[in-house]
Amino acid sequence: MISLIPHVVKNQHFYEKEIPGFMCKILSRSSLIRNALILMLLSGLLSPAASQNSYSDQTIAFGEDEFFPYTRGRILKNIEGENAAMMEQICRAIISWDSLNPPKGFEIRFNSSETVAQMAFLAYVMEGGLKTTKSGPTLNIYINDPVRILGSPVAENIFLQPEKVSDFYGCPVYRNTDNEVTVIYKAGTPLFVPVTREAYLQQLIRTESARQGKEDRGQQKSDSEIILEEMEKSYRDLLKVDPDAAAEFKIEIQKFRADMEKDQDAGAPVGLLASLKAELEKLSPAERKQPALYSVGAFERYGNFSGLVPESGKETGAALVRLAPEYAGMTDNRDAIKILILSWNVGSDNAKSDKPRLFQGSPKGFQLADYHMARLYHQQKIWNSIISLVL
Repeated sequence: MISLIPHVVKNQHFYEKEIPGFMCKILSRSSLIRNALILMLLSGLLSPAASQNSYSDQTIAFGEDEFFPYTRGRILKNIEGENAAMMEQICRAIISWDSLNPPKGFEIRFNSSETVAQMAFLAYVMEGGLKTTKSGPTLNIYINDPVRILGSPVAENIFLQPEKVSDFYGCPVYRNTDNEVTVIYKAGTPLFVPVTREAYLQQLIRTESARQGKEDRGQQKSDSEIILEEMEKSYRDLLKVDPDAAAEFKIEIQKFRADMEKDQDAGAPVGLLASLKAELEKLSPAERKQPALYSVGAFERYGNFSGLVPESGKETGAALVRLAPEYAGMTDNRDAIKILILSWNVGSDNAKSDKPRLFQGSPKGFQLADYHMARLYHQQKIWNSIISLVL
């Protein structure tokens, strides 16, 4: 009788010998695939860091120049003065940003004195076969120098009121007659106060009086005055020897003096000092206390030399202000940072160079430095640490 052996029993040698080999191959392939995936993952994660930390002196042409966008840049510091410790704190806070430590393709220069520091980013460029730098974007930092908020004066210590145009991590950004500035300070006390019409005119009168007094002390004699002096000297000499001839010559001297006075009266303009004094005298007590409003077109429109706009035309005038008394003399403070003023110069567009928040250039050529300076503006962590030095 033929016994039937189960199929599974007949193939038992296959399971005993072939299956283990199959499993080894599968496991081996699985390990290879797993290792390949791990390598791919790691290479994907590490390539940005490797790229960021790789440097070379390879040049790239942009426009008419050759640049070194991959060169490891230097950080050069020159910090002097009694505020050196504060300046060092500010510099360290800025270069703590990993994009600047070290810089790539550009150089950082930080120079400071008593109350001002300047940070410049300078792209590396080829010139005469050598790697060098030219001018680049800058950040100016003023310590305890609040007058920088106000721009150019209209009169001594009197300015057009700055306009608030933006915010910078909780700090105001003002536009003055020169540029935009960011002000970091403990808010609560106004930075500037209004000037009255009377105070403005009085300041103009003081300034003009001092100017005229200085001119009078150093004024040279005119040709006519020199001639008149010589004629009078000749008259005195002639009088000693011929009184009759001297009498006739005296008549000529009197005619010459009369002609001089006539010429001076015909060519003399209305005195500025007299005009300012007259303008002040015309103001009523109430008008003297009104806020001063200024317009460059006031001379043509209202016929005055001061630039003041009357109350009836206040829509066309800009308010005049002066630094609040609390901030006067702050420049002499060496103990602590009371106020920081930031002023930027980024990009080639003069209308926007003081507004890094509006920069849209690409990191190519000289603009590589501008690009990083504009990015610095947006590093909130850095600016929070600097703002904490004041607030």
